[in-house]
Amino acid sequence: MKTPIAKLLFGSSIAFALLFATANAAPLKTKAIPYVMEVLNKPVALTVTDELIQISAKGKTNLFNNPNGIYRVQDAPMVVFTPRGDFTLRAKLTGDLKSIYDVCALVIYQDENLWAKFCYENSVEKIPTIVSVVTRTHSDDCNSMSAGGHAYMAMVKKGNEITFLYSPDNVTWQQIRSFHLALTQPPKVGFASHGSRGDGFTAKFTEIKYWDKALDNMKDE
Repeated sequence: MKTPIAKLLFGSSIAFALLFATANAAPLKTKAIPYVMEVLNKPVALTVTDELIQISAKGKTNLFNNPNGIYRVQDAPMVVFTPRGDFTLRAKLTGDLKSIYDVCALVIYQDENLWAKFCYENSVEKIPTIVSVVTRTHSDDCNSMSAGGHAYMAMVKKGNEITFLYSPDNVTWQQIRSFHLALTQPPKVGFASHGSRGDGFTAKFTEIKYWDKALDNMKDE
C-alpha cells in the first residue's frame, strides 16, 4: 500500500520502494563484476553465481514511464552496481518468453526520471525482439529487430554518451542506439527482469563481461 508518509518523505511511493530495497539488500558479488551488487525491487527468486545471474519477477511488473505522462511503473526487480566512470557491460540474455512484454534487460538508472534499458523482449506479436527504452521523465520505446532464442547485448558508457549494441552470435555486432543521458551522479548499472502482461518471468544473464572503460567495439578486449 502506498502511504501518505512515504509520498511526503520521498516525493513518490516509487522512490520509497527503491530506497527501501537498496537499504535492505544483502551485498552480492559475481566474478565478472568488480563491484558489490545490490537488489532493487524484491524478486520472486534470485540466483547469482560466477556463471549466472537469474532474476524471477512476479507478474504485472514493469519499468516504464508512459509517454502520455499518465502513469509510471517501476517495480521490475533489478540487480545493479555503481561503476566509478566509463564502462562496457556485455552479457548473453535469454528466458522463456511466453507473455507479451516478458523482458530481460540491461539497465542504466540514475533515478526514476532518468534511465535507460536495453531489452530482449517478447513483442505484441510474441516474437523475441531487440528493444530500447530511454527515459528523460517520460519513456520512449523503440523496437529495432527480431531475435532468436537468445541475444548478446552490450552497453557502453563514455561520459554521458550511452551506446547499445546487439549480436546474435557474439561475433558480428551492430549498434542499435547511441544517445545522451544528462547524468549528474554515478548511475546504477546492471540487470532487470519483468513481465508486465503475464504471471511472472525469469530472465537469465550468462557470459557476463565487464570493462572499466568504454570499448570502441566488442572486439577491443
